[in-house]
Amino acid sequence: MITFGRYRLSFSKALTFGFLIVIAIGTLLLMLPIAVKPGENSSFMTAFFTATSATCVTGLTLVDTATHWSLFGQLVITALIEIGGLGFMTFAIMMFLFARQKIRLSARLLAQESLNLQSPAQITIVNLIVGLSLIIQVLGALLLWPDFGRRFGLVKGLWYSIFHSISAFCNAGFDLFGNSLALFADDTYVLFIMAVLIIAGSFGFLVWRDLLLYRKKHRLSLHTSLALSTGAIILILSLMSYLLTEDNLA
Repeated sequence: MITFGRYRLSFSKALTFGFLIVIAIGTLLLMLPIAVKPGENSSFMTAFFTATSATCVTGLTLVDTATHWSLFGQLVITALIEIGGLGFMTFAIMMFLFARQKIRLSARLLAQESLNLQSPAQITIVNLIVGLSLIIQVLGALLLWPDFGRRFGLVKGLWYSIFHSISAFCNAGFDLFGNSLALFADDTYVLFIMAVLIIAGSFGFLVWRDLLLYRKKHRLSLHTSLALSTGAIILILSLMSYLLTEDNLA
């Protein structure tokens, strides 16, 4: 249980309220005039739905992300995607670690519940989560930039690369093209990078930790083994089913 003044909340309720607070802040920011492009306006429901979709990384939108939201609005959406993809507790613990502040036991237990850790002592895995996420997303953006820069210009292409690298890694589904990735249907390079980012983000950080420590421990946890084997089976079966279906339709 966690105590807030006179109120006592279970860890699951605290996590739920945390997400609701993030969504509420995102909604308020998206309702600001600076969040939309000239001539556009956002109702409460548009801002609320977009903030919820970004935080919960669903990819559902009521308006075209590229044409409706300004750069500020797109930055807000990007931040919500990152928080939703990594978990708001990850960012909270990260701030404590960067400030070198002592983390209370209640916060450690909440982080344990949020990140599915075996014990509160594993809280330092947040450093791995944040560091690994940044490395993968930066690398993804750098690999996308040559293609996007050629299509949209260096500056706009860089922003598109950053946005879509984050969106793909967090499995968010948001895009700035208006038609998802239909524009790149024949661009194997972009599709391959996006697919790798999506798969890398879907693994989960406990899996990445086990993989990075495999040379040292020479073993994988049951969670990692199941995640990798199940993921591979689903991916292969889905690909085979798709190819067979497409072949029959042809």
